[in-house]
Amino acid sequence: MSERERIDPGAGAARPWIGLVLAAGKGTRMKSDRAKVLHEIEGKSLLGHVLDTAAELGLSRTIVVVGHQAEEVRGAHAAWEVETVLQEPQLGTGHAVIVAAPLLRGTPADADCLVLYGDVPLLRATTLGELMERHRLEGNGVTVLTAEVDDPAGYGRVFRDAAGRFERIVEDRDLRPEDRGRREINSGIYAFRLGPLLEALAHLKADNAQKEYYLTDALVVIRDAGWPVGISLLEDPEEISGINTPEQLGEAEAALARRRGRPTEGCRVCRALKDRPDLLLERAEGASILLAPSPYNSGHLWVAPHRHQTSFVSLSPEEAGRLFDLARRAEAWLEEAYHPQAFNLGYNSGRPGEHLVLHVIPRWSGDSNFMPLIGEAKILPQTLAGSRRHVEEARRRVEGEPEPEPPGG
Repeated sequence: MSERERIDPGAGAARPWIGLVLAAGKGTRMKSDRAKVLHEIEGKSLLGHVLDTAAELGLSRTIVVVGHQAEEVRGAHAAWEVETVLQEPQLGTGHAVIVAAPLLRGTPADADCLVLYGDVPLLRATTLGELMERHRLEGNGVTVLTAEVDDPAGYGRVFRDAAGRFERIVEDRDLRPEDRGRREINSGIYAFRLGPLLEALAHLKADNAQKEYYLTDALVVIRDAGWPVGISLLEDPEEISGINTPEQLGEAEAALARRRGRPTEGCRVCRALKDRPDLLLERAEGASILLAPSPYNSGHLWVAPHRHQTSFVSLSPEEAGRLFDLARRAEAWLEEAYHPQAFNLGYNSGRPGEHLVLHVIPRWSGDSNFMPLIGEAKILPQTLAGSRRHVEEARRRVEGEPEPEPPGG
């Protein structure tokens, strides 16, 4: 696992998160004797990509359900801290969770369980973090990750009621002709509250042509038991692309290559925390102060938690307190650096894909775009390097830090 900060929607709470990765399938359409999850993208197995993503989520445990070539799959992933359980025979997704249930039962019933698949390597940790965050904020028994696609053929469709709430999932082969145009599909990725999930497993039946137990049936059982069923609609459907053929493997590899070539890929706060040391001014427990990234800055600071989340209300009281303490420190530095007439203080919260961030911005009367006007002339903002130098010098004065040693001193 890398040294990246973990995304942890459960931080500050006693309830743990458990990851359950279903990876038992053979993958006959791969035209290979190897288990599907052992096929590689960029030198790493499909399951390895999924486990790397799971390792960013702050899970307390990760359980992998293995089946076809179980020993080879276990051996190839010995470097990851996971538990494994054997599904033999493989009787559907619901059956995979049933065989993992003995391992799950040792966990508190108010814990939550994130269900993933070993052949879905393109999911972003930020997407899963937002699914987990929504699940807990809404108090759901289960939250399903969905997407709207132009060609939904082959996927189970999500049905909602008139208020937009979850109603049911219908598999593609069971759809009525008039429902085939529905574009919202079930990804098969879920966040479950553990107690309702374990209770629902006892109600699953293999009363279908395939004689398999489907995990989708658990959603209706949980809903009928009185638990809310939430829906998290994914913005980028490419993330939930499963790998079933050599062609899809090649497409997934191309998708990862495209991501690396996009400077705007992913959450910009996560990118700044991970890849922009030139922006970092202060790294504290759980959060950091950064320069707002743009070619020019003029004192605009971000205060952001390390874990990706979208909603201020999902912070624990301790986390919120630390964030505002950092904001007060940032304001003191800017007061010393720029002597503004006022500050703009605000935060982004509640928008999918946006990292929670507090903004601390110095203001002057008559300014435009937070640039001071002196003698009716707009003063150009500083470069990032200039702003950094200016704010760091002010920070040292405010906090009584010694001057840095000159080079070679």
